[in-house]
Amino acid sequence: MKMQERFIKNKCTLGLLLMLLYVCPTHAAKIVVSGKNESYAGETLELRRYTEKILNSSESVATAKVSKEGDFRFEFDLTNECQVFLPGDAQRGYIYVEPGKSYVVEIPNKRVRTLSEKLQPYFEPNEYLFFIQNPDKKGVNMKFLQFEDAFDFFTMKCLASKGDVDTVQYSVNELNRIFADMTTKFQKNYKDYRCLLLKAQFSDPVQMNSVYSEFGKLGADKTNPAFWDLFNNVFYNLIPNTLGSEDFYVFKKIIETSNAKMLLMHIQERYKMTDVELKELVSIKIVGDLAAAEIFDNKLVVKMLQNLSAVMTMAENKELALNVAATVGSTLVGEGAPNLIGHDLNGKKHELNEFLGKYIYLNICNSRLMKTEKDLKILDRFQQTFDNQLQVVNIFVYDEKENVEKITKGLSGKMQVWLAPESDVLRKIYNARAIPSYYLMDNEGKFVLLRKAEPNDELRYLLLNIFDNNK
Repeated sequence: MKMQERFIKNKCTLGLLLMLLYVCPTHAAKIVVSGKNESYAGETLELRRYTEKILNSSESVATAKVSKEGDFRFEFDLTNECQVFLPGDAQRGYIYVEPGKSYVVEIPNKRVRTLSEKLQPYFEPNEYLFFIQNPDKKGVNMKFLQFEDAFDFFTMKCLASKGDVDTVQYSVNELNRIFADMTTKFQKNYKDYRCLLLKAQFSDPVQMNSVYSEFGKLGADKTNPAFWDLFNNVFYNLIPNTLGSEDFYVFKKIIETSNAKMLLMHIQERYKMTDVELKELVSIKIVGDLAAAEIFDNKLVVKMLQNLSAVMTMAENKELALNVAATVGSTLVGEGAPNLIGHDLNGKKHELNEFLGKYIYLNICNSRLMKTEKDLKILDRFQQTFDNQLQVVNIFVYDEKENVEKITKGLSGKMQVWLAPESDVLRKIYNARAIPSYYLMDNEGKFVLLRKAEPNDELRYLLLNIFDNNK
C-alpha cells in the first residue's frame, strides 16, 4: 500500500472513531443530590425531567424519603448532562446534573399556594435554582448561570439599539467567544439555542426566515431546556400570526382538508425543517395552538392532530400528537363530557353520570368568591324552574366543608353541592383554567356550552327554548 493511501485510510479511521465517540452515548454514571430541610420531614420527594414542553410531560428520575431530621438523598444513573426538577405546589426547583458528580444542595422551605394563587387561572410555580454548596466553578450550573447573566446583558444591549442587526450579530459573536468552553454536546446545544433565541427576538418577518433555517440545522434536543424556550417562542401561534398573508391561506387549505402529509411537506419546504423530529414537533405545536385561537372549528384541529399521528415516523411524536388531540377534544361542543366524581357535604360519593337523562349544568366555584353567592341564588332558581329536565351540580374546589355549608344554607336543597376530591381535578379533566367556570351538557352528557354558560338571563332563555322544543 502506498504511503498516501495508508495516510488517507488512517485519517478516515480516526475520523470515524471520533464521530462514534461523539454520537454514541457514554456509560451511565451515578449522580448524587443530597441536602437537608426540616420542613419536608417525613415526605417523599421526587426529581423529574421534562420529556416535552408542548403538554409539559415529564418522567421520574429518582425519589428520596426525607428523614425526621430533614435529610434527603437522591441517587440515580444518567449517561448525559440534563436538567432535573423538584416539583412543588407553589415553587419548583431545578438543577443541572452531570454523570458521576455529587451535589450538596439547599432548597427553600416548603410552601403551598395561597387561595389567591389557587384561583389564578394561569398560575405557575415560581422557579428557583438549587443552591449548591461548594459548587464546581467549571461545572455546568456555574457555566449556565454566567451565560444567562451575559445573555441578559446582551439582550438589553440589543433592546437599547432597537434591534440593530449589527448589534445583534455582535452580541451573538461575543456570547460564542466568551463561552467557547461550553463544548459538551448538551452545553453547546444550550448555547446555540440561546444565541438563536436572541436573534429571533429581534428579527422581522423576513429575517425570521434565516432563524427558521438555522433552527432546522440545529435540530431537536428534547432534553435541553434551551431548545424548548426557543421552540415555544419561535412557533407560538405561528398560523394565527400569518393571518391575511399567503402563508395563512396555504395553512387554511391544509387544515380544512386535514392533509397531514401536506402539512409536514409545507413545514419542510417553507421553514427549512429537514430534521424529522423537529418537523414533527413543529406540526404538533402549530396545530395544537389553533385550539385556543378559535380560527378553525376545533373538530378540524382534533382531526388534523389524529391524522398527523398516523403519518409520523417517530413513536414518541405519534403518542404526543394523540395526547394533544385528546386535550383539545376533552372540552369540545358536541363531544361527551368526561365523567366527574365528587363528595357531597355528608361525604357520600357521587358521579356526574348519575344524572344522564337530564341536562347537567356544572358550576365550578369557590365559597370565598363574591360571585359564587350570586351564582348560587340564580342557579337555585333555575333548578326549581327546570327541576324535571335540569340538574345543577356545584363543585367547590380549594374549599372547606364549613364554608360551603354556610354559603349554601337557605337554598332549596335541590341542587347538588360537592367538594372536589382533588383540588386540581377540574383543571386536569375539564381544562378549567379559571374559577368560576361553567359547563352545560345535554341529556346524553355531551357539551352544549363552554365559555358562554354563565348563569344569566341569556342562559335562562336558552334553557326555556331547549326544554320547550323537547316537549
